[in-house]
Amino acid sequence: MAITQVTSDHALTSLTQTQHALATSLTRESTGKQLNTAADGPAQYVIAATLQSNVAAFEAASQNVQTAFNATNVATGALAQTSSILSQLRTLAVAGVNDFLSPADRASLQTQADQLVAQANTIAQTTNFNGAPLLNGQFAGPNAGSPAQATVAANVPLAQGGQLITQVAAANPNFQNPNGPAQGFGGTSTQNATIQIQIVAGANGQPVATVTAVNSATGQQIVLPGQFNPGATVTGLENVNIKLGTFTSGDIGQVATIQIAQAVPPNTQNSALQVQSGAFEGNVTGIAYGTASAASLQIANLNLSSSANATNAIGQIDRALEQLGATQTALGAQQVQLQYQQQADDLAANALQTAQSNLADANIGRENVNATLSSLQTQLTLAVLAQRNTQSAAVLTLFGR
Repeated sequence: MAITQVTSDHALTSLTQTQHALATSLTRESTGKQLNTAADGPAQYVIAATLQSNVAAFEAASQNVQTAFNATNVATGALAQTSSILSQLRTLAVAGVNDFLSPADRASLQTQADQLVAQANTIAQTTNFNGAPLLNGQFAGPNAGSPAQATVAANVPLAQGGQLITQVAAANPNFQNPNGPAQGFGGTSTQNATIQIQIVAGANGQPVATVTAVNSATGQQIVLPGQFNPGATVTGLENVNIKLGTFTSGDIGQVATIQIAQAVPPNTQNSALQVQSGAFEGNVTGIAYGTASAASLQIANLNLSSSANATNAIGQIDRALEQLGATQTALGAQQVQLQYQQQADDLAANALQTAQSNLADANIGRENVNATLSSLQTQLTLAVLAQRNTQSAAVLTLFGR
């Protein structure tokens, strides 16, 4: 068949298309991408770009969560130190409930206790992560608060049966009021305190009860005026009514202790540290670190100067250990939450990266085959055009050209 001008034009068109296909395949092979410009697929290109943006966002969020987890590790380590300090303080307080100690012995115990309290304060004030304070209460976060409570920390059985303290109950609504000085300490509120009931011999030799209280925050100590007979109800202190059992002379020397925990108002201020924990707007996680200062733990004024005061100190420290344990539990729960959040971010990033890769990445094997076919097609087309040119030259020779 003769190669005409029309055939040659078709060959040129085919050559152009083949060279374009070859260039596309070579570009995809060299970049590894199926979508190199929006012209390669406008809709797919936009979807792939959006997916890649989300992948980067999830990866950044995962790093944020890891940073928050690292900060929480610092806080938990510091709280473990504070817990150890409280354990040492409790040991000193127990040692202080000993009437055989000399004044020098008690002074030594008090010095050790004061140093440990100062160290607890140092930990609370200096623990930070990249400059952000963790345990001074600045980022304690919101909490639901808690009501006031009166707990019989140490009761004693009476010689004639029953207990020294038979009942402790709120006397009036001010039991839930934590503001201002406490009842018995010059005010009407209820504050953290230790109340001690002791059976002593009265002026006539009959057994009576004396009542002593120590304010946990200030260390102020008071003794209720008067003495209480068996079966009496103690009033006028920390807004509680304390019902006593029927004690006798055989109970002289016995001591019972009541711990008063003041009401904690709810904190609605979201002062927790915030991190973007997801890829999208509003995916924020707050981390609350609580507070572990001596004042917040109510151990700033531990007094070991007597057995009675050391007994009160034991109650204060027990309450501090309980409070610190709650802070540690809350922080541990947040660590678990952060771990799950990071896993979710990593899974989302991996899934989106796979989807983006399926959409945008080139199939190198297929593109290699396409490039080879396009190269062969180009060579064939060039051969056809060369043959056409040869035939054209032969015709021109007939005309002497």
